[in-house]
Amino acid sequence: MSVIRKALRLAAAAALAATISSSVSAAIYPPQRQLPATVVTEFKAAPTGLLQQYPTGGPQLISRVRDLGASDPTTVPGLIALLKDPATTKDQMNAIVAGLAQLARMAAQQDQAFANEIQTAIAGTGNPEVIAAYQAATGDVAIAATGAGGGGTGAGGPTGNGFPTGGGGSGIVVFGNNSTPNNPPNAGGGSVGSAANSVSPVR
Repeated sequence: MSVIRKALRLAAAAALAATISSSVSAAIYPPQRQLPATVVTEFKAAPTGLLQQYPTGGPQLISRVRDLGASDPTTVPGLIALLKDPATTKDQMNAIVAGLAQLARMAAQQDQAFANEIQTAIAGTGNPEVIAAYQAATGDVAIAATGAGGGGTGAGGPTGNGFPTGGGGSGIVVFGNNSTPNNPPNAGGGSVGSAANSVSPVR
């Protein structure tokens, strides 16, 4: 069974690589900032090595994920595959998503198509926790409709953030793009005046 599962994972990664082919030549980092080619090659040969290297997730894994994607966009399918891997812990998942979110924000400055492809790949995981974590990190509401199948209906699971109706995510000041005013309407001024006018003739 494990052989079949591995084959399916490789096929999924290959399919994902095809969708990100448009960005193959466009690294986000300039050459002097890119990771060494050996690091990128090692990751592409065995993406799960990243899980062993950073078993607790954290800021170092976030940075490595961002740097891999910004150095070579073709590493993104491998990173997405890790989000689908049952061996990935929740802390590692959160770190990978946060790294991809940082990558998408950088890509949006230089290559919007690549940023969109990252979002599409996140939605394609079909994992509400992954999607909600990505939303929380990027402030992107649209992906809820794309990947979570119905917006903020609690699909974020135990994370409880990232959806507009999820409420209470600590420090989350995103979703400000919704342009729906949060202030209650100013009701009272006119009605009080009219009430006063209607009362004044009564003696």
